[in-house]
Amino acid sequence: MARARARNLIDAIGFVREYYGAAGIGRVEAAVDAELRALLEGVLRADDWYPLAALVSYLAVAHRELAPFDDDFYHRQGFYTGQQQRAHYLGMMVATPELRAKMAPTVWRMFYDVGHLVVAGQGREACGQIHDFPTTPALCQRFLGIWEGIASEPGVVVKASEGRCVLRGDPYCEFNVRYEQ
Repeated sequence: MARARARNLIDAIGFVREYYGAAGIGRVEAAVDAELRALLEGVLRADDWYPLAALVSYLAVAHRELAPFDDDFYHRQGFYTGQQQRAHYLGMMVATPELRAKMAPTVWRMFYDVGHLVVAGQGREACGQIHDFPTTPALCQRFLGIWEGIASEPGVVVKASEGRCVLRGDPYCEFNVRYEQ
């Protein structure tokens, strides 16, 4: 079973709270299945491991309940997560493009217990490859947003695009990151 740190789920809940308010949190919690509801009613410790499926389920329910016609929902949630992680947890590890490229595999392992990340290039363009990860369309869009959120800062806009994807039959998922100032 693939697992992710609860920090992912905490940031997903934070995104719902920030953009949809307390009522949004209530709507999502009321709509999730009993197992996920029990998890949400407990104490989420940022460093604990939880099933990746719990994160995927929470995001899917939040999208369905709060923004069913928002095609950018998962990307926006990822951007929010990237910004939160940069500001509160990963700041020194992702402070420069060179550090981001060097530390990305370590950061991946901090948040996911399955798959691995390979980064090629640094500076104004980089390419990340995610191998052996059970992705979903929602997670693919979320990862694009995370890459942009972690790397963007005042005066520096970063755009990420998908290259390859295992959901289309490619051997790994690939994200291309480009700095636009």
